[in-house]
Formats: sequence, structure tokens, C-alpha cells
Amino acid sequence: MNFIKKFSKEISVFGLVLLIFLGLFIYRQATFKDYKTVSESRLTQMIEDKKDFVVVLGDSTDSTMVSYQDIMTTYTTKNRSTPFYYLDTSEVDNIDSYVEKTFDTNVTYPATLIIKDGKMTAKKEGYNQYYSLYDFVKENFE
Repeated sequence: MNFIKKFSKEISVFGLVLLIFLGLFIYRQATFKDYKTVSESRLTQMIEDKKDFVVVLGDSTDSTMVSYQDIMTTYTTKNRSTPFYYLDTSEVDNIDSYVEKTFDTNVTYPATLIIKDGKMTAKKEGYNQYYSLYDFVKENFE
């Protein structure tokens, strides 16, 4: 009888800890949003479908881009309604000609582009701090 009481007490403590971790996991899933990484073909399809979105072009192996990805994650978590995408330029053959053909412009990387109705309406080149990115998107996308 004493064994059963002790065993049930340990199971209830374990269950409580498990419940807390499950609650924290669900909270994290409900409040966290990340940008989506897209391929060159998917980005081209989205433009042909005349979608509205923000896309960042940059090389994931570049230290500036790695730091900017943290800013992008913060932005998408705080601004969940903005469709936000990332194209890793290191995975695209001849990225400069792709950008020139697709967006009719030349850029330095990283570059943040606002796409409305399948057309680039604004661009901002280089690394952005959170509020700089926020202001740029607010002024040009919403």
C-alpha cells in the first residue's frame, strides 16, 4: 500500500512537469512565427500569381545575413500578418541575372523587396535593424 502511494505521488509530479512543458511548447507554437524560405521557382511562381509579400534576398553563409535573419525572425514574430519570405542567394545560379530579369533592377545583398501585385514596388539594400525594417515595410507594404 505504501508503495502505491509513493508511486502515484511520483507519477503525479512527473505528470505535472510534463503538463508544464507541454503548455510552454503550445504557447511557443502559438506565439512564434518565422519567415518562410522559398526557392527560386517558388518565388517566380508567387510573382506570376501576383501575390503581395516581402522578400529578403541574401546569402545564408554571409555573417551579415546570419545576423539579419535574427531581425527577420523578430519582425515576423511581432508582425504575424505580413507575408515574409527569404531567398537564399547562395542556392541560385547567377543570382544577379535572375534578379535583373525578375525584378527589373540590380541590388546589393542582402536586399529587402516589397512585392505588390507581382511587381516590386520598393527595395532597401543592406542590413536593417528591427525598427528600420519595420518602418520600411509599414511605409511601403501596408
